[in-house]
Amino acid sequence: MKADRERLIKLEQVDREIGRLSAEVAALPKRVAEIEHQLSDAKARVEQAKTAMKSQEHRRRGLESDIQSYQQKIGKFRDQSLDVKTNDQYKALMHEIEFAQAEVRKAEDKILEIMEGGELFDRQVKASEGELKTQSAQVEKEKEEARTLTAKDEARLKELQGERSGLRSGVNDDLLTLYDRVLKARKTALAEAR
Repeated sequence: MKADRERLIKLEQVDREIGRLSAEVAALPKRVAEIEHQLSDAKARVEQAKTAMKSQEHRRRGLESDIQSYQQKIGKFRDQSLDVKTNDQYKALMHEIEFAQAEVRKAEDKILEIMEGGELFDRQVKASEGELKTQSAQVEKEKEEARTLTAKDEARLKELQGERSGLRSGVNDDLLTLYDRVLKARKTALAEAR
């Protein structure tokens, strides 16, 4: 009887450890998913910064195209001004030239603003990429630690399940049935008697 009791105590310790390790192994994939989610957030920030930078670059090219168009108009108006016959036609062409020059200045000012903002976007992209690189290294390290821990836990579980089978085979069947019933109902099968 005393040998059965000692085996049951050891069996309960093994069952508790099996339960703990099983819960730990089950929780590790969730932890890895959380880690990867953090990495995907960092990737999204990098992509967002790059998209904003490309958008600004596209806008700048559009303004440069507008400047070129206005400069062509200015050249065309100057050529036409040599062929005008009346003073009113000349004034109208000069007015068009002034308007086009004002538009060129506005576009150049916007380009300068975009270039200044581009420097900010460039710094943001570089910072985001640096953060992503750091997080990627951290994520890979944590994933490797999780894989290592899972492998250790699974090996220990296999070992404990073998030990559990050995302990169960050495216990009286009636006591084992009672142990299983109480363990299932209360999550702990034995209580310390004083």
